[in-house]
Amino acid sequence: MSGAQGAKVLFGVTSYGPLWAPAVETWLRCVGYASRYLTVESGGSLAGIGVTDRMYTSSAENRLADALLAMPDATHLFLTEIDMCLPDDCLVKLLEADKDICSGVYFLRSQEPLNLGQPCLYRQVVKMAQRKGGETPYAQTPVTIFPQEELFKLGDHQAAGCAGLGCVLIKRRVFEAMAPPWFRILENRAGSDLYFYRRCYEAGFDLWVDPRVRCGQVDYYCTTIDDYQARLELDPAFGGSGYIVGANQFRTGAQG
Repeated sequence: MSGAQGAKVLFGVTSYGPLWAPAVETWLRCVGYASRYLTVESGGSLAGIGVTDRMYTSSAENRLADALLAMPDATHLFLTEIDMCLPDDCLVKLLEADKDICSGVYFLRSQEPLNLGQPCLYRQVVKMAQRKGGETPYAQTPVTIFPQEELFKLGDHQAAGCAGLGCVLIKRRVFEAMAPPWFRILENRAGSDLYFYRRCYEAGFDLWVDPRVRCGQVDYYCTTIDDYQARLELDPAFGGSGYIVGANQFRTGAQG
């Protein structure tokens, strides 16, 4: 409750093309659920809803952050993307976590069935960056094993984490602590999410993930945690490699 008490949240969607009706339907349910909860239970409110149109994602994200800071009493920016299907209570759960940055989990689509379901969760591994020549501070390894029922820290003072920008709640003070642009796409192919979370890490902010907030990602159908579970069962090498949350280690190769 503490994180939701008196919160005033700007709900932002980065859109770069046609809207998909089933995804928009989930956004509206999420907005309705959060608005009623904030008004009735915690004395908060939605500051507004911002949906950008036909813009680079980094430009859209910066514009939404500007809109947040232009509202003196707004407390949080919630970001989602055009291809995300949100659970009704995702915004409420992220508020209750009461973290500076808290993300839900979604799972990446693929044209290859055995590649479906990779969580959009990544962790910086210093040894990997060194092995690759240390050319970029954005080197990441995918997370394959993570707690599914408990809040966990993905990025901290030791290394940056990345959870994408498809379902993330960010406190106002995060933007106030860093000079704009907060989001940027770099020539070394680092996306705006990698850039943003790296800057958060450098500014001393942790990245938390609430794995109970499980979103879908749209392609020809909605990729969900069911695809992740199937991948673990069908692809032995998948769960045996990548960064293991909780164990705080990186491993390679199938585990017997």
